[in-house]
Amino acid sequence: MGIESDQVVFEYLSRVGDVAQQRQLPSATRMRLVSELRNEIDRHRAKTTVDSPAAVRRILDRLGDPADIVTAAGGASGVRQQAAPSPTAVPEQ
Repeated sequence: MGIESDQVVFEYLSRVGDVAQQRQLPSATRMRLVSELRNEIDRHRAKTTVDSPAAVRRILDRLGDPADIVTAAGGASGVRQQAAPSPTAVPEQ
């Protein structure tokens, strides 16, 4: 595996980890997500005949955008939604 290809993978996984942290996924969930992605990328790379940065980018494009991956893993979307305030029992006056 080429150094340039490894760097492309590293940057992608770093972005996934950063987005997951920004979305406040628990540490164990972030680690599992990045580990599973790494394994998936390695499986795809093993099947390709050429290990070039371009080939790796095609694999990563098929996996999807880091933000979409984090959202699918349970990270809230980038737009924070305000929860409706719970009704408070107020005595009638």
